[in-house]
Amino acid sequence: MDAQLMDRLQQTHSAVWNEKDRTKRDALMQTIYADDIKMYDKEFILSGITAVSDFIDTLFAGDADFSFTLIQPMESTQNGARLYWTIRTGPQPNVLTGMDFFVVENDKVAHLFVFMDAS
Repeated sequence: MDAQLMDRLQQTHSAVWNEKDRTKRDALMQTIYADDIKMYDKEFILSGITAVSDFIDTLFAGDADFSFTLIQPMESTQNGARLYWTIRTGPQPNVLTGMDFFVVENDKVAHLFVFMDAS
């Protein structure tokens, strides 16, 4: 994966998960996620951009102070990449940490695996 694509994925993925405006978020998502993206969490699997955006809406609805921050630059191998992050929630900071693993096909994220660190 070339450096330009990695930079675009990293910056846009962060922007997507911090964007409260659904219209803006969906437009950003179209630039880096495949229409039929699969997002895998320990508890569920989401299919498609709409489902992922709906999930992000629930995060903001449950906590207006939700913010997604990158811990370190994205690293890649072949058509995969990993990105470490923190999520800050609530008026009193509750920080969650984790890693997203991306499988990229045709320069778009086809599969997004979300790993949350144990509290």
